[in-house]
Amino acid sequence: MVFYYDDAKKEWVEVADGRVNGDHITVEVEHFTKFGVFAVDKEETDTKPIITFSDISRHWAEASIKQSVGGGIVTGYPDGTFRPNQAVTRAEFAVMLMNALKPQSERALLAFTDTTKIRSWAQKAVAQAVQLGIIHGYKDGSFRPNEAITRAEMAAMLANALSLSFKANAATSFADDKDIPAWAKGAVAAIKELGLVQGKGSNEFDPTAKTTRAEAVTVLLKMLAQKSE
Repeated sequence: MVFYYDDAKKEWVEVADGRVNGDHITVEVEHFTKFGVFAVDKEETDTKPIITFSDISRHWAEASIKQSVGGGIVTGYPDGTFRPNQAVTRAEFAVMLMNALKPQSERALLAFTDTTKIRSWAQKAVAQAVQLGIIHGYKDGSFRPNEAITRAEMAAMLANALSLSFKANAATSFADDKDIPAWAKGAVAAIKELGLVQGKGSNEFDPTAKTTRAEAVTVLLKMLAQKSE
């Protein structure tokens, strides 16, 4: 069934009158928000939807994916997939991050040179992240919403979201420390110390690698756990 996320009530609500035709579900909606496709056990007395995607079974992040979807951080796709290994764009990560933090701050006026490229579904989240000092954009004044977010960029946003204090260009202890941009080293070192990120292979951070949807939700859940301590 198709559900939409009610931001006021912080819960998923089933969209009535959905029509199923083979492997397609059609619904009529009158508003824009986050939507998700969930399998629902009709005999279950609890109204909370059972989160099932066709492509996460036995995935290393399966539990985190289900937890993040249930918490309203992210949704799946209309075709019933989650696409855990798909890269996350900068706009998408901003939305996930704000869904996780649920800030009450007002929206800042976006002044990026490419603000018109930020889709309507992401504008509020990006504006809130700017207001909170989590996002600053690039030196040329752009935000580049449709570019895949790198691990270095994700680290910087997470450190800002947690209001971590760190030294710029601090050593990170990763084997590829020399490849981590100077502007991100302090943030990477800080979130590594908190256990939010780990090295790959031979203890490499791989700063320019694209962040996947599975990686994004996993680190966001770790961030929330850290904030609750």
